[in-house]
Amino acid sequence: MKNTLIATLVVILATAALLALIVWGSSQKKGSQNQPVLTNNNETNEMSASSSGELVFYYGNTCPHCKDVEEWMNSNKIEEKLKITKKEVYDNQNNASELVSTAQKCGLNTSSIGVPFLYTQEGKCLIGTPDIINYLKEKANL
Repeated sequence: MKNTLIATLVVILATAALLALIVWGSSQKKGSQNQPVLTNNNETNEMSASSSGELVFYYGNTCPHCKDVEEWMNSNKIEEKLKITKKEVYDNQNNASELVSTAQKCGLNTSSIGVPFLYTQEGKCLIGTPDIINYLKEKANL
């Protein structure tokens, strides 16, 4: 009876450990799909951010806040009024590296950069929906 109880406890603990590993692995995989890998790559094309007087909008393809900004830009026809280059950073390592480089130019801590991110004609870095939309409203005279 004592051996049966011990065997049952071992099976229960092994099952719980296996389930915990599956849940942990799943959450790690899900998180990596939604976050850009931001590393500093010195081979990045430095023709990024506003060297030609344009705005550079960095976004993630599954970022809900980025989608809000893009929908606002579309509904207000911002790209007809302002020259904006859009760069996706979740699936494009070169764009993610460029984002890091751009953030460094603004003196931002690269370990906490997020999207949506806008690099302006004046060399400013804007992060987040409200700041970006307010800047674009002003630039587009809305």
